[in-house]
Amino acid sequence: MSQANIPNITPTIIISRDDVIPLLLSSIALEELGLSHILNAEGEKIQYLLGTLPGISGVATISDLLNLNTSIDDNLKTVLKHEMLLGLKLDGILQQDVSRGATGTAGAAGAIGPAGATGVTGATGPAGPAGAAGSTGATGDTGGVGPTGPTGPTAPTGATGATGPTGVSGATGSTGATGATGATGATGTVGSAGVTGATGPTGATGASGPTGETGATGIDGPIGPTGTCPTGCPTGATGATGDPGAAGPTGATGVSGATGATGLTGETGATGETGAAALATADFASIVTVGDAGPQGFLTLDSNRLLSGTLIAHTPGSDTIELAGGHTYYIAAQVDVDDNALAGGLDAILEFNGISVLTIFMSNPAGDFVTIKGSVIVDAPVGGPSIVRLFSRSDSNQNVNISIFALN
Repeated sequence: MSQANIPNITPTIIISRDDVIPLLLSSIALEELGLSHILNAEGEKIQYLLGTLPGISGVATISDLLNLNTSIDDNLKTVLKHEMLLGLKLDGILQQDVSRGATGTAGAAGAIGPAGATGVTGATGPAGPAGAAGSTGATGDTGGVGPTGPTGPTAPTGATGATGPTGVSGATGSTGATGATGATGATGTVGSAGVTGATGPTGATGASGPTGETGATGIDGPIGPTGTCPTGCPTGATGATGDPGAAGPTGATGVSGATGATGLTGETGATGETGAAALATADFASIVTVGDAGPQGFLTLDSNRLLSGTLIAHTPGSDTIELAGGHTYYIAAQVDVDDNALAGGLDAILEFNGISVLTIFMSNPAGDFVTIKGSVIVDAPVGGPSIVRLFSRSDSNQNVNISIFALN
């Protein structure tokens, strides 16, 4: 087998040992630079799939991530193999002795002897060192694009790399602030009752007809003689009853008076809201103040209009209602407000154990009389009694009513 040889290259390239070593080191550096570009390309593949490259957006699927992982794993294995070869190549170069001794002085030129016979032509000596590189010539025209080479065979799919560790879950974002509750719309005013029509005048009573004459009384028949009859004698016949007199004719009926005109029917008032259905419970109450209920503050309740059972307690004249613990209650509150202040808003607050559980708000024109009302269901904790109070911000409160039903 013949030994491989460098092909004939023109011009002849002559490279000394001292020139080869720097060239080898430069080749290692260039290969390392190429590998760094490959690693950077792998990083950009990851950025592209995750959508972190500027101007790129998208959502990667699990299948995309697994294929990317396999591709990067194969390329990294190839890079590691090249790194190992480059490391061996660098170690071999660094182990070579690249030093050389100093060049000796040139000896004196000998005298020129007589020309001898022409000897056999000796072998061509080694080429002298290359001259300095000439200036770079002008760039030639770009050649046409060569035909596309045939597509290489598809490389076999590499083994799937191990799944990387799951990333740390991001911190949960803080909950946004709850938006403010919108104001309750104003309750429509109740329609005024229709005017009742005037009652028509009662017609005059007709005159009574004259009483008919009484007929003459019939003549009584004669009474038979009263005799003394011995025992066994027959009783005399009863005398005939006299004919009754004929009844007098009935007097004529008096003329009826004319019927008075019917008054106009008043307009039907608007139908009131349907009240809540009655609850089947033995514990309920309706606690009220009729008329003036005082200015702004906790409203006093003058009387217990209804109070049934043992779960609800109230002392007349107090602003506090007590509910037995361990039960659920339905509470409805209502208050009339005659506010002569400027237009704005009126509200009342129902407190349960010192905590607001119901705020009833209504906007009103200046000087209007309005009714504000609302309802809520509360659970009284087991233990001592729970306290219910109604607070109003208006300076003129009237006709307070708090209705309570025990639901269990």
